[in-house]
Amino acid sequence: MKMNGVVVLLLRFLCLLGVCWMTSASVVLIGNNITLSFDDVEANFAPAIEGTGQCGILYLANPLDACSDLSNKVEKGSNITSPFALVIRGGCSFDDKVRRVQKAGFEAAIVYDNDDGFLVAMAGNAAGIKIHAVFVSKASGEILKKYTGSPDIELWLSPTFENSAWSIMAISFISLLAISAVLATCFFVRRYHVRRERPRSSRVREFHGMSRRLVKAMPTLIFTAVLDDNSTSRTCAVCLEDYTIGEKLRILPCHHKFHAFCIDSWLTTWRTFCPVCKRDARTTVGDLPASESTPLLSTSPSSVSSVLSCVRSRIASSSSIQIDTAAWTSPPASHAHSLASVPSIQPSVRSYHHSPSMSYS
Repeated sequence: MKMNGVVVLLLRFLCLLGVCWMTSASVVLIGNNITLSFDDVEANFAPAIEGTGQCGILYLANPLDACSDLSNKVEKGSNITSPFALVIRGGCSFDDKVRRVQKAGFEAAIVYDNDDGFLVAMAGNAAGIKIHAVFVSKASGEILKKYTGSPDIELWLSPTFENSAWSIMAISFISLLAISAVLATCFFVRRYHVRRERPRSSRVREFHGMSRRLVKAMPTLIFTAVLDDNSTSRTCAVCLEDYTIGEKLRILPCHHKFHAFCIDSWLTTWRTFCPVCKRDARTTVGDLPASESTPLLSTSPSSVSSVLSCVRSRIASSSSIQIDTAAWTSPPASHAHSLASVPSIQPSVRSYHHSPSMSYS
């Protein structure tokens, strides 16, 4: 909100500068709910108006043509702020009018034309003249007469374009610096917020990743041939490329295999679970906790042995069936692979449960 307010104030300031640049008026009347500007031409014999101009209160000269000494003189030490005198053209020279206005204590003379015409540059002898003098049109003078003698109305004499060129250039340069400062502030504030959010996102990323030490501790093997009919036994589920002989594979606790480089990047950068079964790779190589999706029989040899032990105890407790314990000896090493496969174990277990008349010798 504060930044938007600064931008709005800057835009208003630039608009005001544009208005001052476009207008040709150098006499500005400012009062209660009124602002009027008039074109003028400075006198050649009077000091030039410099800087930001001069402000004062306008009074009507008496006599109006100022061809004789003015009766309404400004008392020295009075609290009148920069009194200006409004004088009409004609009756005497311009420099005589300005000298009499200066003698009466006024600080500027505004001479308006006594006939409709073009503005002219007042010429004359500059000796002894120390106050400003400008020339305005007849229409401007008639309007200014209505606001003379009012302390609530201020009259500004601003410098002409030739005298204020350097001032305008300086103001333009300062405005450019102000715009640059605002834009730079917006840029650095945005950059600060971005940098402030980066540590938070990095912490979240570190939370989802595993340490390389834990990943390197997982078992690996060198691919030689497809041994299991598994979804990850032929193709890496991360890069979707088939294994080639000699490549290094890493085995997760869920017994799924992947390219070592692929799964290491996955576990340390993105997530900590298996891309296939979504099991947390940080757990040990044990049995999965039971859930609705857990199969009735596991493919691990320990699970097969426990199932066979359960079936053996049930058959032994039956009085109508003779069990030869020799038939339940551990299978030879050559058949370990067949016992580990699910299709070969499940039919045999079903045969024990659904064939009560079966006998063994």
